[in-house]
Amino acid sequence: MFQNYNILKKVTFLIKSKKHESLIAWIFSKYNNISIFPEGNYLKVELLLNNSEINNFSSSKLRKKFGNFTLTTIKKKDWVYQNIKDDQGTQTEFFYISQGLSNKISNRKFKLKIPANNAFGTGSHESTFLSIICIEYLIKKKYYSSICDVGTGSGILSFVLNKTTKQKIDSIDNDFKIKKTFFKNLSTNHLNNVRFFNQNGLNSFFLRNKSYDLIVANILLITHRKLVKQYYNKLKNNGEIVISGILIDQEMEIISIFNKFNFKLKKKFYSFKWVGLIFEKKRK
Repeated sequence: MFQNYNILKKVTFLIKSKKHESLIAWIFSKYNNISIFPEGNYLKVELLLNNSEINNFSSSKLRKKFGNFTLTTIKKKDWVYQNIKDDQGTQTEFFYISQGLSNKISNRKFKLKIPANNAFGTGSHESTFLSIICIEYLIKKKYYSSICDVGTGSGILSFVLNKTTKQKIDSIDNDFKIKKTFFKNLSTNHLNNVRFFNQNGLNSFFLRNKSYDLIVANILLITHRKLVKQYYNKLKNNGEIVISGILIDQEMEIISIFNKFNFKLKKKFYSFKWVGLIFEKKRK
């Protein structure tokens, strides 16, 4: 996600290890401006570094974890013009999502403006796109009254849920730094009835009496593993959970994990090397 300061260097490398979810988590813990996309059988990563990040950049640590990388200088640009040019927007059946920079007209029922920043989720990433596709699929089939978004980031999925269901949404994220961005995006889109909780997972005093008929979680596999029991405890019987942030080669592992907790796979959608899954909770 791009932030509003001059970017001077770009670091590019491939993730070849099968343990890529832990490596991706490490990248997100160290850097802000990150792009990840499939390339052949691997994942290609681009890091955009500003002055302070360049000063703290450790080439030896990166090389030890990922092998070879390239470091290139970004030429000076009119970034305002470039961002407008790049803001092509993302469209689904019901939504047109953009940074709000271009004048592109869309006939979609709902519009969202999500500026790119250091909070994950603008609609352009495959895992976010798949989450929205799953949500749209579900709300056409069933009414939901109690809904939770785990790992909300920019708030985009909470906003999608709020617009499509007209219900109060509980939005959870363990990163306190994104709270300001979340509420700014909430205000920009003129939304309310969305509550932000800064916490790890679903176990907290504030949610002790809460249960949900729909949970959406767009986070890495390593975190899904840790939270699957909490998902089960907080989801009502016959409730659904949308799971995203999963690469295709992780699909069978996540299905196996959820089957152990009596979650039944109902539907899945693919986009490039990512998969979005919908599970239903069954009684044990």
